[in-house]
Amino acid sequence: IYGESKLMGEHYVERYLDDYLIIRTQWLYGKHGPNFVETILTLADKMPRIEVVNDQTGCPTFTIDLSAAIQHLVERKVRGIFHVSNQGACSWYEFALEIVHLSDDTRAEIVPVTSKALNRPARRPSFSVLDCRKFQGATGRAMRSWREGLRDYFYW
Repeated sequence: IYGESKLMGEHYVERYLDDYLIIRTQWLYGKHGPNFVETILTLADKMPRIEVVNDQTGCPTFTIDLSAAIQHLVERKVRGIFHVSNQGACSWYEFALEIVHLSDDTRAEIVPVTSKALNRPARRPSFSVLDCRKFQGATGRAMRSWREGLRDYFYW
């Protein structure tokens, strides 16, 4: 329902506006507000073992990188729908492993589980990596890897 409502919103914008810029992104994390990185770090301080799904693949996107990408699109006055995320792909489990690896003060064990095992109420796609070639073509820039973004998040 969440994804369908977003798509309906996009169709509404397309129907009634000629001059628009819609940006699709995913798996956001940054210094302000709750996010997966901070959740894993908080859990790792409290729990010796954390179960994380290993059957959903996407791309973590650092909000600093997304902000810069939006600025490039706006400066070039492009219009339309663009996918913007950091490069590469990983599962939530792989993302959590990298978070714990970069965090020097945690020894929590990250354990892979299936989405079915966690029994979450909302269904999630198993593969949601975005194709950002249109962004690259419009700006002449490629987003950096999600690992580079995450590393900078820890030292920002």
